[in-house]
Amino acid sequence: MHTSPAVLTRRSTIRLDPNDILVFPALVFLVGCFLYPLFFVLIQSFQGSLFGEYLLIWRTPVFLKVIALTFRTAALVTVLCVLLGYVYAYAMCHANRKLLGLLMITLLVPFWVSLLLRTFSWMILLQDTGVINRVLIALGLVDQPLHLIRNTTGVVIGMVHVLLPYAVLPMYTVMRKIDVRMTEAARICGAGEIRAFVRVFLPLSLPGVLAAAIMCFTLSLGFYITPSLLGGPSNTMIGQLIASEISDQLDFPFASALSVVLLVITAITFAVLGILMKGSRAKPKVAS
Repeated sequence: MHTSPAVLTRRSTIRLDPNDILVFPALVFLVGCFLYPLFFVLIQSFQGSLFGEYLLIWRTPVFLKVIALTFRTAALVTVLCVLLGYVYAYAMCHANRKLLGLLMITLLVPFWVSLLLRTFSWMILLQDTGVINRVLIALGLVDQPLHLIRNTTGVVIGMVHVLLPYAVLPMYTVMRKIDVRMTEAARICGAGEIRAFVRVFLPLSLPGVLAAAIMCFTLSLGFYITPSLLGGPSNTMIGQLIASEISDQLDFPFASALSVVLLVITAITFAVLGILMKGSRAKPKVAS
């Protein structure tokens, strides 16, 4: 009995490369530590009544307000981190070796300190009798202490301090790969410092800006400790609400529904951002 060439070809195509076996441990880890918990949370959100928890979120203005506040705070923190981080990363790229080492150490020191300890430090600095208000009053800049805590200002300051290194590192990684001779060529052709930066350096650094924005925005959506200690009741974010539903109310289905809503809205936001960026790249800009 002869085997047809088509069968032999089909058998050869299902052969597994021995190198592909190395992917299996990572795949098992991904399924066990990421996909299964997500699936469990999704199933948990439908317990009790089908779509009942999601309808409760949609019909309750308080929960919608918390979700909107979370995304608004995350967007504000992301913008500040990108702006401040871009300046810091740009300074690192153009610093000498000694200054670069100092900037790098300053950037990495916060990673060695507990997040809770850093937040408590900001509580001491930002309170009405804290160091910042005392210095401002001593300099005569203000007559009364500024309210820098238990509001959006305190939450944003604390979150920016935590997330700033996550914005600097991706942008610095991209900036250090940009050939400085391109900006020098732009200056030789008659462009000034600002024009050479805007037309040459800034577009080449945009991938790092995008990576920093995505990382900061994603991480800021799930903050819990910083808004709990530096914010007030009107600054409750969705992470605090989920924790409260689990620890105080023991309402696991509703907490799971909130988590799924947060995940879906985040995914939609990034999908829209990706479509807009892809569309902007498809339209070539004519240089003036």
